[in-house]
Amino acid sequence: MADSYRYRCGECGHRTAWGSESQGEQAIETHYAHRHPHIVPGGVVEFRKGSSGCGSGCLIALGIVVLLLIIASRH
Repeated sequence: MADSYRYRCGECGHRTAWGSESQGEQAIETHYAHRHPHIVPGGVVEFRKGSSGCGSGCLIALGIVVLLLIIASRH
């Protein structure tokens, strides 16, 4: 999974969807053009590191293993 970016508007707190850096830049520029037309785009960029190969899939597998161990211990 690639790194993701999300932009937050410095004027109203609007947040873009997580996506590529260029997608976020385009989305925040569009937001400013419609909602704050006379203000230079600003705000905060949030960064989320890409998956290292585990992520939520590992948590689901771990949860299933724990559930199976609990069920097995009751028999």
